[in-house]
Amino acid sequence: MLSWLATSIPKTLKFADIRPPETNRPFVTFKANGNFYFVDAEHCHNKALLARLTPQKGSHESAFKNL
Repeated sequence: MLSWLATSIPKTLKFADIRPPETNRPFVTFKANGNFYFVDAEHCHNKALLARLTPQKGSHESAFKNL
């Protein structure tokens, strides 16, 4: 992570703590331990790690499926 002064702040998270963000905030990729985090997918070269850090929300069925 970077601080507001652009200095590096190391953070350690458990994969089990990563949840989909339930927010409309821009630049939020996931939530862990009550904090929101953003991963820039264009600059993350490890695609396996990116897949783990971007949990997919459950698929919602369309209300129009029976029409």
